[in-house]
Parts: sequence; C-alpha cells; structure tokens
Amino acid sequence: MVEVTETKEQLSATIARHYDNGENDISARFESRILYLRNFNNWVKSTLIQEAVLMLRNSRIHDGKMNVLDLACGKGGDLIKWKNASCMEYLVAVDVSQGSIFNCRSRYEDMQRRNRYLFDAKFIVADCTRVHINKFFKNSSMKLHLVSCQFAFHYCFESISQAECMLKNVSENLISGGIFIGTIPNANEIVRRQKECGKKQFGNSIYNIDFMCNIEEPFPIFGAKYNFNLEGVVDCPEFLVYFPVLVKLAKNYGLELKMKMNFKEYFDKHATLNSDLLNRITALEVYPPQEGSKIMGTEDDYDKAKQFLNENRLSSVGTLSTSEWEVATLYMVFMFQKL
Repeated sequence: MVEVTETKEQLSATIARHYDNGENDISARFESRILYLRNFNNWVKSTLIQEAVLMLRNSRIHDGKMNVLDLACGKGGDLIKWKNASCMEYLVAVDVSQGSIFNCRSRYEDMQRRNRYLFDAKFIVADCTRVHINKFFKNSSMKLHLVSCQFAFHYCFESISQAECMLKNVSENLISGGIFIGTIPNANEIVRRQKECGKKQFGNSIYNIDFMCNIEEPFPIFGAKYNFNLEGVVDCPEFLVYFPVLVKLAKNYGLELKMKMNFKEYFDKHATLNSDLLNRITALEVYPPQEGSKIMGTEDDYDKAKQFLNENRLSSVGTLSTSEWEVATLYMVFMFQKL
C-alpha cells in the first residue's frame, strides 16, 4: 500500500511534477548522450553502498539482517543494489513524486516475481524535507541500520527548517552505529566554476547551471538557488549545500562525519579494487570505439584520452567524454555515522 501525505504547493511540488513526468522508457537510456555518465554514477552509488554495508558487517551493527531507508528513491534504480546487499531484510522507500513511487513499486513487484528470496519493502509518497516519515513505518519502533539519499539531499537546503526535518528523518530511527550515505552536488566546485566564468549561467553541451540568486553578493547558507539542466534527465531548481553547516547540523542529530570525497577522489581510491563492477555496468566508454560503434561525444571530447593513449602506447582506454567528466566532477559522496 502506498501512503500519500499532503505537502504545500511550493518548490517540492515543482520537483515532484518534474520527476512524475520523467523518463520511463528504460530502453531509451541506451540512446542517451549521457549513457556512460549515468552508468558511472551508478558505479559510485554501488561502491558507496558496498562500502557502508561492509562497514556495518565488520562492526557487527546488524545480526545479518539489515533495515534500510532509501530517501528520494526515485523510480527504483537502486533496488538491484539493495538486492545485491545480501543481508537486506526490509526497505522503506520514500519519494516526493507519486509517479516515481508507482514505478519503484512496480519494479520491486517484478523483482519479487523473479526472486524467491527478496527483502520486504514499503513505499511512501512524502516530502522528507517537510514531513516526519517514521509514523508511516510498519513498525514505528523499527530501527534502521542504513539510510541512503542519492542525488537528492541538496533539495532540503532550501531552508534551515527543511534541512533539520531531513536530518531528523535520517537520524531518529537510525540505530547507534548506523550509517547515513549520500551523493550531492559539490557546492565548492559549482561556485568555483561560477566565479571563474563570472556569469550567472554556465555549462557545456550536456549540462547547464543558471543561478537564480544574486551572484554579486555572498551566497546565502540556505536558499542559494540555481536551475540545473542535464540533458534528458534533470531540469529543475536545486540548492547549494554549504558542507560545514551540514556537518554542524548533522552533529545536532547525533551524526558524525566519517568521510567526504568528490567523485574524482572517490574514483581514484576505488577504481582498481572495484574494476570488475566498472566493466560489468559499462561505466566507462571504450576509446577508440570498437568497429561498428561510434563515440558518444565529439572528437574534441576525447583529447585527454588520445593523450593518455599516446603517452602509454596503448590501443584503447576506458574513459568518459570531457563533457560527461565535467558533470561527474560536480558531485561528491559523504558518509555519516550515528553516535
């Protein structure tokens, strides 16, 4: 059963409508200009989830059965990642978009038909930045071992009250020693690029950022609004997350920062150990393309790949086009632990 909570007709409604109307044809993704970027982002998320699960297992926080809260679960793209975390027992999936929750539940039910042993799940439509969601849990006293919020936490930085509500939803049912992981836009990098170009709007052939606040003054800690457009995937308002403030607020809710890295740093650290997964989900594009294939970008997008091949006398390399790499390096990962 899907439970719907009432939300104010504010920005959250705009975001919900955007994702309600989002891409549903999975086959169309293979024609996408950002196919490898999406696969790369999935590799980051998978690696981060595996890292958190291993940390929980090694510290014996759970007894082999893990409860997970997936905040802003979207259409269920991470369901297979939770299935691969073999200790999963129960998943609470929450999203502001009713259309996304419908797709997520449908995907879960399809997985259920194909898998005899699959974790139980509950699906909730709610704005986690405005509503305390534990009242919708099957068991209000249930303790969570892991909370995940992928590419969505930044929406709560519209205001301090929304950020606090989001962190309360993360913390209030998280067991002592439990983990909160996520991926967010890297505000430092976004601001650096804005200052470098000196304009409100900047980007490349596949992404565009357009600041909707005064760039002549210091950006506010909350409500630093910009519109983000990523080809065929995202076109809606977002907010800068001033990370030191996030750390301070999280501490108020018993959450201690354990790790933060930008995507480049995270890739450099984990690419070798997790290279099998990189290959399995085709997170990198082969350059030069194999016979019968074509490159996703323009030839200029592969100048660094060409340089690498020449310097190392190799015939091919796995890479992202420069345009895609410029988007990937806008993001960072984080991990907090409940004290």
